[in-house]
Amino acid sequence: MNAFVRELAGGWRNLLAATIGLGFGIPCYTPVSSLFLRALGIQFGWSKAVAAGALIALPITALAFPFAGRLIDRFGVRAMSGFSVAASVLSYLWLSRLSGNVAEYYAAIITLNVLGCATGPICYTVLVAAQFRDARGAALACAQFGIAFVAVLFPPVIGLMMSLHGWRGGYLLLAATTLAGGILSQLLMRPLPSVPTQPRAGDGFSTRDATSSCAFWLLGLAVLAISIASIGLVSAFQSVLIERGINERNATLFLSLLALSVMVSRLAVGRVLDLSHPARSSAIVMGLAAIGAALLLTPPRTPVTGLATVLVGFSIGAELDLMAFFCARLFGLPHYAAIYGLLAMFFYVGIALGGFGYGLIRDRVGAYEPALLMTTVLLALAGCLFLMLERETWMTSHQQQGVSHVAS
Repeated sequence: MNAFVRELAGGWRNLLAATIGLGFGIPCYTPVSSLFLRALGIQFGWSKAVAAGALIALPITALAFPFAGRLIDRFGVRAMSGFSVAASVLSYLWLSRLSGNVAEYYAAIITLNVLGCATGPICYTVLVAAQFRDARGAALACAQFGIAFVAVLFPPVIGLMMSLHGWRGGYLLLAATTLAGGILSQLLMRPLPSVPTQPRAGDGFSTRDATSSCAFWLLGLAVLAISIASIGLVSAFQSVLIERGINERNATLFLSLLALSVMVSRLAVGRVLDLSHPARSSAIVMGLAAIGAALLLTPPRTPVTGLATVLVGFSIGAELDLMAFFCARLFGLPHYAAIYGLLAMFFYVGIALGGFGYGLIRDRVGAYEPALLMTTVLLALAGCLFLMLERETWMTSHQQQGVSHVAS
């Protein structure tokens, strides 16, 4: 913690800017999207399948991420986040004026996700990764805590606005909060420590060198496994508990416990990453999450289900913290955003596969047990991949140190 306090003295403005930017950026739409899907379906008579078809924005956004990362590396966080804030606000205003045309709705959602992506972790984590070194894990966790905080705060606030002024009022409130958060983040930002645009010996990896390394693919596959497992489970968590024999009231309480455990675990995981052997520590965290998923397969008992919920919380959202931390640690900062963008493709594909997979398994089998088993195996697999990454992290670190020594 001494390292965090020391680095915070010079980097608190950028950390706060990243926290606010992430909290009120594109991630804030995810926890309230279901409210809009339901309202739009009722208003325009859309089926659930038609409304959910907007998920096509996820793979399209994934394809745009590497290009967005290159722009961030070239033009900087301030310029690209400012552009994305403006694009997000205009997209929300567009959504507030929908007339019922499904194609128009899809186009607006895709525009929001693609042009607004620089209000997400791919951009704002640059501020933290460049400003913090010894306490990078804790700082990244604090920044992304803004996402978890807003995920708890926004649903009731947006729900109240929609009850008073309809879904159009909800989109207008999103536009206003995105603009206010973006402006405040811009005002707080300070110039980053100089990072060369062209890597020199010891400075870091180019995009081509990174994608040619074993470490990149181990990290990407780990992120894919976690996102499939965690997003799939959280998307059906309440239904899973009810079908396992938990009554609806208690299932809702466990859902709140899950949200609380995610908020706490993010800070804990961030702190763990700053300790020695971060890859090994990440493997232990994934192992605990796998145990939590396995406990959900046992006969429902309140203490066991509560423990399982807390342990599963370690995995939800962890892929973003781990991706940002290891991307900076393994590959350096000259091309951080571009490499992060490539890794984010694994994350977005995992989101789509996780949500679709849980629904498909439930429809085909008639129960969630096979899906829970899939989550358990994937989280355990992610832990194994991080153990393999431990060796790659050590080799990469010593390779960079050796190159830097020769260059000096």
